[in-house]
Amino acid sequence: MKLIAHDEKLRTLKLKIESEDDLWILNSVLKEGDLVYARTSRELKTRSGSKRKGMVLGVKVEWWEYQPFTTRLRVHGIIISGPKELDLEGQRHTLGIDIGSTITIFREDGWSENDFKRIIDACNRVSIPVLIITLDDEEYCIGIIKGYGIQVISEEYLRLPGKLDAEARARAMENALNKILNQIIGLISRLKINIIIVAGPGFIKEYLYDMLKKDSRLSNIKLFMENTSWGGVKGIREVIKRGALIEALKAHDIVVEEKLLDEFMYYLSKDSRYVAYGLENVENAIKARAVKKLMIISDLVRHPNEELRKKIEEL
Repeated sequence: MKLIAHDEKLRTLKLKIESEDDLWILNSVLKEGDLVYARTSRELKTRSGSKRKGMVLGVKVEWWEYQPFTTRLRVHGIIISGPKELDLEGQRHTLGIDIGSTITIFREDGWSENDFKRIIDACNRVSIPVLIITLDDEEYCIGIIKGYGIQVISEEYLRLPGKLDAEARARAMENALNKILNQIIGLISRLKINIIIVAGPGFIKEYLYDMLKKDSRLSNIKLFMENTSWGGVKGIREVIKRGALIEALKAHDIVVEEKLLDEFMYYLSKDSRYVAYGLENVENAIKARAVKKLMIISDLVRHPNEELRKKIEEL
């Protein structure tokens, strides 16, 4: 994300959206009542029919929607600004915010310290997509770790012949690994990946790791191999929690969140006196100056109840 401009009172931000992570951040900081200005298109009726025309519109936000792993944030509201000759004010419109969009957001009561920090962090973060392949003798999964979560690219059962038919099993495995390799090559050039993690139980992951290591097209890629108990998506989640790979994944929020949740669950099971959860209990812990780490889900930060939202921001 790029912060192009802001006013002195920190009420207006002009932003350039540069990645899917930026859309996720924007989704988490938007509030009902924000004024959002962006280039869009709208279908206009004419005597001869209708046509779609490009224009810049401003809407007062009523609701917004972001589906993970799509490349568009939909922001719906009442039009408060647009071409005067079209007389669109008061009508409803949905802005489509994409990667590459430039938007301006005005917030009457100003941007909170927490929301503005999230914007600045997004501007400063260099988040490189990490490709993970987990496989065993039953299934494989190819996923991309991004700032907001795991995007599953491909998941499939291998359906290898039984171990009694060793020759047929070896041929089927070679075909499957070559298929996975070709998918990886395509993803690397398209998504600008430079880190690959191969994981799983058993020896099949080692075969794939060796194939990747020997392929000249991957000479600039950093390769990691990790043992896990599972293939599939379960295996990817297991990889994320592994301390040995924190260096490869440290730029991604999902890794930090998983580690914090693991730490919370550990203390909860060991001695619940070390943790507090629920708004009232957390408030009491803060008043007692007994809080070392505080986790707040994003839904509470942008809760429609203004009184609750302010209480959360004060924490």
